[in-house]
Amino acid sequence: MYKKTKEYVLACTKCKQFKINRTKLVGKLQSIKSPTGILDLIGMDFVGPVPQSLKGNKYILVCTDYLSRFAITQATANCTADTAAKFLVDKVILQYGVPKQLLTGRGTHFMTNVFEAVASRCGAKHITTTSYHPQCNGLTEHFNATLVDSIGTYVNQQQSDWDDYLTYVTFAYNTSKQATTQMEPFKLMYGRDAILPFDIPSQITKLSSVNDYYSQLVRFLQQDKSTA
Repeated sequence: MYKKTKEYVLACTKCKQFKINRTKLVGKLQSIKSPTGILDLIGMDFVGPVPQSLKGNKYILVCTDYLSRFAITQATANCTADTAAKFLVDKVILQYGVPKQLLTGRGTHFMTNVFEAVASRCGAKHITTTSYHPQCNGLTEHFNATLVDSIGTYVNQQQSDWDDYLTYVTFAYNTSKQATTQMEPFKLMYGRDAILPFDIPSQITKLSSVNDYYSQLVRFLQQDKSTA
């Protein structure tokens, strides 16, 4: 009966003429284009709330560069727009430069006038994910899962010391070879291998010219873009 009724209604000439759909068709989600350079596109996100640490922290602010996969993190006591804006300036812009595009979710901490004004004044174009589609910021979301899983293997039973391990886990991630690029984020960001505590120091110091160093960095980035 339902099928017959539906067919009858759909066949109504008057309904087709006057009861038209006045809403536009929903556009399809588009894939994010591969960035052409370091800091061309970065993603930011809050992880948490997680169990409060002894230092009073309940969130992790995360920033990832879409080309190099380099990650920047900070433990925070809240997830306000002021905290996000301060992190963007102090931990990202003043240490690495201004990103061309800044991709975030549509949470209140990223959509307030404070955060928007700071990003705009610094010259970063703020773009947001589609509502209810966190996969739009997939690289950052994937790193969040990796970060939480890694920290979870070190924390105490009360999970109150997780922020003590945050910088160590982040450094371990940045100096590990990524499956997609087959290179370490640290190497792509700085153009050289990280010197690790257990590395044997070289007996001979070889100084290369600035031009050689830059040419090597360009080759790294071109290789990374071809695999992105």
